[in-house]
Amino acid sequence: MRDKSLDMTRGVIWKNLLVFFLPIVAGNFFQQFYTTADAVIVGQFVGKNGLAAVDSVYSLLKLPINFFVGLSGGAAIIISQFFGAGKKRELLDAVHTVVAFGLAGGALLSVIGAATAPACLRWLDVPEDIFPLTLSYVRIYYAGFVFSMLYNIGAGILRAVGNSQTPFCVLVVSGGVNVVLDLIFVGLFRWGVSGAALATAAAQMVSALLVLNALNEKNGVGRFSVRQARFHRPALRSIVCLGLPVGLQASLYPVANMMIQGAANGTGTNNIAAWALCGKLDFVIWLAADSLAAAISTFVAQNYGAGQFARVRRGVLVGTGMTASLVAALGAALYLWNEPLGGLFVNPSDHDVIPIMAKLMRFLSPLYFVYVFGEALSAAIRGAGETLRPMLLTLIATCASRVLWILFVVPRSRGLITIVASYPVSWALTAVSFAVYYRIFVRKRLMSPAEETTGSY
Repeated sequence: MRDKSLDMTRGVIWKNLLVFFLPIVAGNFFQQFYTTADAVIVGQFVGKNGLAAVDSVYSLLKLPINFFVGLSGGAAIIISQFFGAGKKRELLDAVHTVVAFGLAGGALLSVIGAATAPACLRWLDVPEDIFPLTLSYVRIYYAGFVFSMLYNIGAGILRAVGNSQTPFCVLVVSGGVNVVLDLIFVGLFRWGVSGAALATAAAQMVSALLVLNALNEKNGVGRFSVRQARFHRPALRSIVCLGLPVGLQASLYPVANMMIQGAANGTGTNNIAAWALCGKLDFVIWLAADSLAAAISTFVAQNYGAGQFARVRRGVLVGTGMTASLVAALGAALYLWNEPLGGLFVNPSDHDVIPIMAKLMRFLSPLYFVYVFGEALSAAIRGAGETLRPMLLTLIATCASRVLWILFVVPRSRGLITIVASYPVSWALTAVSFAVYYRIFVRKRLMSPAEETTGSY
């Protein structure tokens, strides 16, 4: 069978990035389609209370899984570097180790999440009128965490060896399953947000089974078997060393965002629903930026493993320019057409939230491109095997700035715009921080001895 892996150490850089990026962004679109389908169907059949119930805990649901998937992201870096260097035995050990990690971590998350859900919702200040709906949604969602983790881990492995097509195909199938089950459970059976959570969990199970089945020799992984999934000590040590900072960074975002969500929750159900609508529209921004960042990280890891430092630097410049251009175009579209798009997510009786959403989107849309620079440069640095300092920069510039904003700025002006302004402020601080550090990092890690001697850059 045809090898679906992509060797990014050869060929035209922008074409490599584009070929790798397109299936990722399409796949991420279908993964986001899980929650978007929930929002559309819940908004139409349950109303704005159901929509608010689903969105009020979004950051809470992302927190634990981001940590474990981020931790396994250390394996993706190692796998890409092993692939670029042609070290097949080490690559397979890392694959078996990270799958074993996903099984154990996912089971643990499901138990802890379901048990602590009520206390977490109280901490998030979820309004009483939507508390029962939200609790039901969270508990069912947590029950399916192991499947979500296994899909993300399996997809990360495939992308690490340059195969972004298979995860996309898997998500097309599971996204279709999610929509059909949403319509049955919510629209036909009238199970409300519980039905939406059940549909999502079932779709995640399908995606996990399919992606694990795809981890085989034809995809560049080797003789993988779930039965052989176990912890290999050298691989586990490398994964933890590289992945722990990535996991902490991935979990810090939801922690800071939970504070922002908590502040928004205190402004009322209409504002929660309006902020939820913003999330259903601007997800295309995060899809574009994060998908190109994944392409940049894999490109850097493969070429770094092959010792092609000049190609690494060129790839980072090309990838960052591609990302900034795409995000700027999407931001302009959201500025112009946010109201008709927002109307797709709520039934006519709840259109009072549309003006609130439009005000927020017109504030944020011109600023999204700032996010690109921190995301792209941090992805490049992680791809080269440096994960601790990007985590520290993210902690300070992004997460700490958001927390400080909520603690000290919002109390002086409690409007929703003030709360939301914490995002562009943190994007700007992060962009400047990573631009400065990347320049230093290039001279330390991304120059050959000959270039260091001549001073060429």
